[in-house]
Amino acid sequence: MLGIVSKAVSLLFILAGTLIVVTYGGSTDPLVSVIGMFAGMLLWSIGLALMGASKSGQVKPPPPTITEIRCEDPSCDFKEIRDFQEGDYIMMPVDANCPKCQGSLSIYGIYISAEDESDKVSKI
Repeated sequence: MLGIVSKAVSLLFILAGTLIVVTYGGSTDPLVSVIGMFAGMLLWSIGLALMGASKSGQVKPPPPTITEIRCEDPSCDFKEIRDFQEGDYIMMPVDANCPKCQGSLSIYGIYISAEDESDKVSKI
């Protein structure tokens, strides 16, 4: 409902600006003509700004980001996926040890999950 009201108000500003330009823009007095054109363009600008602002009413949350942790031992195939945490970066050592071989763990990749296809991820 608020979007309809916002669009109606913006259209009123645009129509008022058009009316002022048509009425005073072609005046024989140059000062009245300049002021009329300026006022009309100002109302157009306000109307267009309100129309543009009404489109960005809802902000989409960012897609989920995941972190892939792998064991640094080449012979070990341990891999863990967890939610991204602030401060994560690729090749960052992880404080825990590998549950398979007790080797060192590090962050191998950080991915953003695709919104439309849940089985695909994009690597950052």
